[in-house]
Amino acid sequence: MKPQIVNAKMNKVLFQSRLVRLGMFLLAAASVVLLMGSSSLDDSVYITDEGVTKEYKTNETDVYSILREEDYELSTNDRVSYTRDDNNTGHITIYRAFEVSVTADGETRSFATIGGDVSSALKATDIDLGADDTVDREFTDELYPDMEINVTRVDYEDRQEETEIPYEIEYVDNTNHTIGYENVLVEGESGTLVTYYRDTYIDGEYSETEELDEEIVKEPVTMVIERGTATAHPYAETYSPSDITLVDGIPANYTRVLSGRSTAYTAYEGASTASGRLAQVGVVAVNPNVIPYGSELYIVSQDGSRVYGYAVAGDTGSAMMNGHALVDLYMNTYEDCCNWGAVYVDVYVLSEGNG
Repeated sequence: MKPQIVNAKMNKVLFQSRLVRLGMFLLAAASVVLLMGSSSLDDSVYITDEGVTKEYKTNETDVYSILREEDYELSTNDRVSYTRDDNNTGHITIYRAFEVSVTADGETRSFATIGGDVSSALKATDIDLGADDTVDREFTDELYPDMEINVTRVDYEDRQEETEIPYEIEYVDNTNHTIGYENVLVEGESGTLVTYYRDTYIDGEYSETEELDEEIVKEPVTMVIERGTATAHPYAETYSPSDITLVDGIPANYTRVLSGRSTAYTAYEGASTASGRLAQVGVVAVNPNVIPYGSELYIVSQDGSRVYGYAVAGDTGSAMMNGHALVDLYMNTYEDCCNWGAVYVDVYVLSEGNG
């Protein structure tokens, strides 16, 4: 029995010896791990944040673990890049997000970004530009914190307006009618002018109007009115009354004017005059030494109440030659002669005759 006890004790001693050796092995292994870990602390990582770069020693390989270890906090929209070079050195760059606002259509839209340009900001906020819309920035301008971008909506509306073109009035003088007489020869018609405009609206509010063009779509028609210019109805009507222009009842153009007593006479049909002309209305007797035969005349009473009218000097008589009368007017009937009587007249010489 005793040897068994000895053997049991020996076995116990041997078992305890094995435990001691195992513990020493595990302790040595742990020491190796710690040494390896402490050696990795020699690895460098450079962290750049908001333009500032700092160097850190770490045994971490996960970028977010490294940032947490060095107390770098990230917001939702921040971005991080991580690279390692041949020397097993890490480089971490933090891109901090910032707010940019875009205002359009009365609404301001804000978003977070780490960079870009104005064009990307419009895309990020789903702002579509019309052909005439404007932006208060250049599309290539870089974004920066708290940048404000404003979009102006520009709309155009084209329209046209019709306006009436008043017709003009043209007067045709007629020496065979008295002043105050009017007769419409051509009815006047108004024309139509179309003007084209472009209205500008800025963000829905009226801004200005630009005149683009104008077009006459209907020409006006000039009204033509015949009007009398004689102070009284002429006894001797002119064949072409427009050949003589009267102003206030007297010729506008004449070489001279003679004033004196007028009488009236008549003759049988077919009678001839001293100048060889046929005796008829419009041929008057004169002193050819004063008014040569063939002179064109316009004769009106001095008070304007009577008008003999256009005449040609073509006859003579004793009354004119002795100075008792300036002119003797041919009339159709004896009654007309009596009605005329003796009237003081002004004789306007329109052109001088040559006999």
